[in-house]
Amino acid sequence: MKKLLLVPVLTAALLALLAAPAFASPKTFYVHPSGGNDTHNIQKAFNAAVKAGPGSTVQLSAGHFYTNTVLVRNFHGCFKGAGEGRTVIDCLRGLDPSLPGVTLLSAPDLMPFTFLVGFVGGHINVSDMSFHITAFSPVDAASNGGSDFLQGIVAVIGDSHASSAFHRVSISAGAGNDGGLNADEDIIITGYAPSDQNGNPTSFPAIHGSQCVCDCSLAGHDGIQVQGLTDSRLSIRGSVFDDTALGCLLDDSASASQIVVCHDQMTCREWASVILYQGWDASGNGDPTLLPPLPAPRYLICDNHMLASTITVAGTLFAGGGVYLEDDSPNYGAPYRLDATVANNTIKVATDGWSDGITGVSGQGMRVLGNHISGVAFAGIDVGLNSDFGYTPAPDSGWQIIGNDLSGLTATSDQYGLPTAQIRLGSDADHCLVVGGCRPTTVLDRGTDDTLINVTPTVSPAAQTNRLMKPLQRMKQLQDMRP
Repeated sequence: MKKLLLVPVLTAALLALLAAPAFASPKTFYVHPSGGNDTHNIQKAFNAAVKAGPGSTVQLSAGHFYTNTVLVRNFHGCFKGAGEGRTVIDCLRGLDPSLPGVTLLSAPDLMPFTFLVGFVGGHINVSDMSFHITAFSPVDAASNGGSDFLQGIVAVIGDSHASSAFHRVSISAGAGNDGGLNADEDIIITGYAPSDQNGNPTSFPAIHGSQCVCDCSLAGHDGIQVQGLTDSRLSIRGSVFDDTALGCLLDDSASASQIVVCHDQMTCREWASVILYQGWDASGNGDPTLLPPLPAPRYLICDNHMLASTITVAGTLFAGGGVYLEDDSPNYGAPYRLDATVANNTIKVATDGWSDGITGVSGQGMRVLGNHISGVAFAGIDVGLNSDFGYTPAPDSGWQIIGNDLSGLTATSDQYGLPTAQIRLGSDADHCLVVGGCRPTTVLDRGTDDTLINVTPTVSPAAQTNRLMKPLQRMKQLQDMRP
């Protein structure tokens, strides 16, 4: 009887052994620094991991790696180091300035910009490492239109679908020719953009998939640029943006994507900690067909700590701001496409009047709730400003500005000679609602049919004719620098 019972047991065990290879653990491909050019070894490991299939890992040991462009397609796995500061990836010219620089890859299915490590499609988890670009000129300028700086250090390119997650990754630029630095963007996450034979985009870029940048550290010119999310999720949480010219540039997403930026520490020296922009491609190319499709994306910018520092370039003082919102879609006969809530952020502006805590250039129905804004600025919250500064009118309709604490904000018009207050509704504002919090707040209302509750209105002097520089003009220059 016992022998008969053993038969099914042995049969089951044999079947399990035969099936075991199907459940074998994915392979891990190790790379150690060679002391020289590590490009081939890192690329070889990724090629092997892609071939091994989903769940594979490229594991870098502790040490300093020097590489030129590494391009990975359809990788579904992990790219891991031994820890921030222990595993460091640098450009090849960081080893020796005479070595070849990064070249512009001109493959037709890639965005035309230089990067050090790029992922096309796939599902990528990057963790526990540092990218630090040390060479003054990391790029072969002859192959890149004369520019010798990296456009992006790490790039995730959609190819219609790509997901990425960055955890415990530090990325920093060094000295160079891009505003004093050698790289423009720390991380670029952008959609697939097919081009015609002249290199002009033929349709709006779109990237499907979830993206996450959490517990990371970014120091350089710009921290993160994300463009063209479609039916996607983006989370930027718990990260430190250290003295960037621009923290997060989030533009031209569509189709009900959900974007959350929260619990980050941001120090911005030149433009803004967070910029939300719709119509970037259309305004840059003058082509309304490049507007993203509806429905609009939804943004939540909350519980961040933002500090505006300053920088002097060619004798001109620049200072960073907090949050900047612009939706240019109506300029092309299209409906508004930007849906944003800016809530519970702590924003400190650092110099007289250069940038605002929160700037609204154009948009409809934005919600600005419970923020704490202090320091010295033209205004703590400034909405509907275009006409006042001599630019093309851009409507700001139906904003809800409720419960913000600006008791520590001193509004000054010294630099511009224009009237202002802690909250300023410019000539382009209409049907906006402003409700004060528990502390006194002054509001200058130059708009139309706005509603003010529990605030102190200030008298608006006659509009002055001098039209002086404003950060808005500086912001427009970003369009010429985008990848």
